[in-house]
Amino acid sequence: MNRLYLATVLGLLALGAQAQLTRGVTAGYHLADVCVSFNPLIDPTFTPVATGRAGYHAGGFYRASAGLVYVQPQVWLTGLNQQFIIEDGTFTPEVLDWSLLRLDVPVEVGVKLGPFFGFVAPVYSLALAETGGLNLTDPGKGSWGGQVGVGLKLGGFQVSARYEGSLSTFGQTLTVGGIDFETDNRINQFIASAALKL
Repeated sequence: MNRLYLATVLGLLALGAQAQLTRGVTAGYHLADVCVSFNPLIDPTFTPVATGRAGYHAGGFYRASAGLVYVQPQVWLTGLNQQFIIEDGTFTPEVLDWSLLRLDVPVEVGVKLGPFFGFVAPVYSLALAETGGLNLTDPGKGSWGGQVGVGLKLGGFQVSARYEGSLSTFGQTLTVGGIDFETDNRINQFIASAALKL
């Protein structure tokens, strides 16, 4: 664990010694896809259907660029909203509004080719609050996921499109350098984001 931290610090210092450092603000729009599993043997008439997939994020970033390579850690306050139509065998299905507020920390590692760039980003998410009574998350608990995307940078303004998914297909935890990182069945989503350098 100490060796990984030391290597990370030395890598950042080496990059920072020759990198151009910038910072700014960012905001974006999310299209999330919430999937709900249920046991039809318990109640075969209970069928939740998710609709309405809007969401947003707002936050800030730091960017270190060196040649064609850049690293851009960000901090987002993210809100995801969903509406569930619950069919229970009656003529009046129940409509339930659900929302999740969380803190996201994506760390983009990418390559620039002129005004275009592509990246991958591990993202740590901490659930802050959930409304709707479905208990799909555990507020106060965090986990790791992943993002991949492309973007366009024009001066101090940049836009990106990215896909975020879960790392849970690789197991409940990923072990890197002797450190275990918890993964989860996070909400898969497409994200459009804009950033402005300050």
